[in-house]
Amino acid sequence: MLFSGGSAANSTRGRGEFDGSYQDPFSRFNKQNDDPFAQFYRQNDGPFSNQFYKVFSEVFQHDVDVHASDIEIELNLSFGEAAKGCTKEVPFSAKNLCYSCDGRGYLANARKYVCPSCKGAGKVSMYPFTSICTTCRGFGKVIKDHCLTCKGAGVVDGMKYANVIIPAGVDSGDTIHVREAGNSGGRGAIPGSLYIKLRVASDPVFVRDGADVHVDKKISFTQAMLGGKIEVPTLDGKTEIKIPKGVQPGQVVVLRGKGLELPNQAGYFGDQHVRFKIHFPLKVNERQRALLEDFAAEEATKEQSFFATGNWSELIVENMKSQNFMIGLGFVMLIYLMLSKAVS
Repeated sequence: MLFSGGSAANSTRGRGEFDGSYQDPFSRFNKQNDDPFAQFYRQNDGPFSNQFYKVFSEVFQHDVDVHASDIEIELNLSFGEAAKGCTKEVPFSAKNLCYSCDGRGYLANARKYVCPSCKGAGKVSMYPFTSICTTCRGFGKVIKDHCLTCKGAGVVDGMKYANVIIPAGVDSGDTIHVREAGNSGGRGAIPGSLYIKLRVASDPVFVRDGADVHVDKKISFTQAMLGGKIEVPTLDGKTEIKIPKGVQPGQVVVLRGKGLELPNQAGYFGDQHVRFKIHFPLKVNERQRALLEDFAAEEATKEQSFFATGNWSELIVENMKSQNFMIGLGFVMLIYLMLSKAVS
């Protein structure tokens, strides 16, 4: 009833009422965000729910091109760009407003005719409903002399450029949504959105795991035995860390707060894990060989003294503390439990 109220609805203009009077839409063409249907169900305070009015307003306006189509593209980033964030100018193919008619679909001096289907009302009725006229798309007038450049569509094929801010910490598969940066909307339609799907390249130094990064660092076997200091790369540049004495292959040192900052967790930074890889020389000279042989002989004498003086128990306890011993013990216990279950 509100949609077909005509002048009666115009006289009251109460909340929740739709202005059904005819107005020349060409005089306010640039108001692309004007959506009387959306205003109708947003201001509703009638006996039905907002969802009820929303559904019916969408039914009545389904023939009107309110939004232009969206665009989805992919953007490649380096690991450094994704880690620190950046600004990228993104080119992509899109529909642009026609330069000849400024998106109207017709020239400024084109003659307007009263729509023969709705007789200028912009809507047609089929009891008990009223819907938008499909011939004039609710404008009440039609133009027969369309723009020759865009064939009346108001848009032409071309290129667009969007300056996109990439937040720090993005990863492959993340999507950035830029509103109204997609295809332009001709003839009063609102521009579509631009969806940018990110692809982050791998890095030769850093391996990402969520907000954490992992780095392998090679050290000599003498550095592993004696300890010392060494420079390692981080996302902020090189930093010096301490090598523990007697470090084992694969042992990890954690640098707190040296990882990535996630886009949805501002102020929180992950950690950097530095894993040591010990390099053993393939060849040694005579002096190095002699030193190593003396070292090996001293180690053998030390182990024999443990057993000779009854300190063999300390050696066993020391070996039991090692990671390989605990893994082997766990494996034996697992086999024992499986066999016990099978026998029972």
